[in-house]
Amino acid sequence: MMRAIVLHKFGPPDALIPEEEAPADRRITGRTERRRLRRQSGVLATRMLSLMIALTLACALSSGVNAGDGGNTTKSGDDSPDSAGLEESYMEIEKTKLHVVQGGTGQQTVVMIHGNAGDVHDFEYGVAELLSKSYRVIGFDRPGHGKSARPGSRAASVEDQARMLHEALRNLGVNNPILLGHSWGASLALCYALKYPAEAAGLVLLAPATFPDTDQNPLLRAVVKTPLIGGLSLMFAKTLMGDDRLRHELERAFYPQPVPENYLKIATSTWLGRKQLRAYLEDEWSLNNSLRRMSIHYGELRMPVVIVTGDQDQVVAPKENAYRLMEAIPQAQIVELKGAGHEIPLTRPDGVYSALKLISTVATDVASNVAP
Repeated sequence: MMRAIVLHKFGPPDALIPEEEAPADRRITGRTERRRLRRQSGVLATRMLSLMIALTLACALSSGVNAGDGGNTTKSGDDSPDSAGLEESYMEIEKTKLHVVQGGTGQQTVVMIHGNAGDVHDFEYGVAELLSKSYRVIGFDRPGHGKSARPGSRAASVEDQARMLHEALRNLGVNNPILLGHSWGASLALCYALKYPAEAAGLVLLAPATFPDTDQNPLLRAVVKTPLIGGLSLMFAKTLMGDDRLRHELERAFYPQPVPENYLKIATSTWLGRKQLRAYLEDEWSLNNSLRRMSIHYGELRMPVVIVTGDQDQVVAPKENAYRLMEAIPQAQIVELKGAGHEIPLTRPDGVYSALKLISTVATDVASNVAP
């Protein structure tokens, strides 16, 4: 809210809108009074629109940190991702271009699904390198994020993205992968497993967002549903937010580790483009409704599930998400990482690798429990 005044630079300041001068006899005619009121109304409308844009953007990022996913950040001490030998390519799914990376040598395929905001490179700060030694690894930029396009005629809900992911994996010849999802990406992994239960070998869910937030920011609707406000908000996103605001949100998401300086530059250059910000806001807005539909069916899942949560997560509350999900899925196991926050793929790649190894153990236990 304190940044709203800055936005007035983009609209007419009071000094540039002179009041209508009164006649010498100090009487104001009806026409003069109407012109004056119209001009005052125009100034008020401009101020309100400016305030709405500033509030919407500020609160949208804050809502993203509270309800879905804060900014993805880097592994401590390493400011740049390592490609881990993954090869990049593109594929078209439902007339939408998706950016894909893949590599590794194992027989079992692991599909990496990033959160909101971010892209597939968030797994390239140690996770992809570890996994590629034992697994075939595939990752996507979700629609509208990173280098992937966003469907132009509609929003891409969790359900829509699960369908697109399923088609993409079929085109790649992937059967029964382990889905590795972080935060919003964990919601997508759960949705995929519910829609295609026979086509998922297991789930590894990192800091998962699994149940609807009870305090979703109503200003998200203004950006997502109102073309004028949404368009102007996206146009001035970089100017309004600035490095300080984005740094604050990253610090919350990355806590208790510090945010590497170089990552703020990466985030500013890749998250606040109009396409990426639109995708981020639409994903945040649609998530609650999807989770309401999905959460009543979690108990139907039968594949192995390992949930990984950080005991210092300030973004997605472990008690209301990770532990509550464990209670809903009888065969689920949970791993709590001490001294870890929300950005588990970036700060604890060793914990991610260990969780994947648990899948084989869980699979054995599940099979023994259902055996006659």
